[in-house]
Amino acid sequence: MLSNFKNKEEQTLQKEEKQYIVFVIGKEEFGVDVKQAREIITTTDFTIIPKVPHFVKGVINLRGEIIPIIDLRKKLDLAGGRSGDDKKVIIVELDHCLIGMQVDDVKEMIRINLDDIVEAPAIIKGIKRDYVSGVGKLQDKLLILLNLTCILSEQEMQIIDEMDLR
Repeated sequence: MLSNFKNKEEQTLQKEEKQYIVFVIGKEEFGVDVKQAREIITTTDFTIIPKVPHFVKGVINLRGEIIPIIDLRKKLDLAGGRSGDDKKVIIVELDHCLIGMQVDDVKEMIRINLDDIVEAPAIIKGIKRDYVSGVGKLQDKLLILLNLTCILSEQEMQIIDEMDLR
């Protein structure tokens, strides 16, 4: 009987947590729900596409699929960036289209208790910041949690869809 109670308690605790991938852009760390990421790759082989938004790095060929790469540092208007070419790309699916989000590094995967996630303060929730899903309170710092499925506006998605990738 005690073991049944423990199992129910463990299930409840598991329901109260979410897993996040922690990644770095410049000196800042961000988190993204692990369910939003299809895979994480390291790549330096981009093909540049002319006349695209400033935050589009180019495209890559990933197992036969042409995938546009978004430079999250530029998209989020963050200064700095790590030197070197070994940047990571988080592949996500947006509107049935695979898109890569380039970051400086991927650090770890963590679990955050739902009680430790709060709504983003108004100062970072402006019109252009609706892709911030919340703030995770960790032991020694705060982690801004992004919703990568909202990172591009409908207009930006349309521009990317219309890019001539062939």
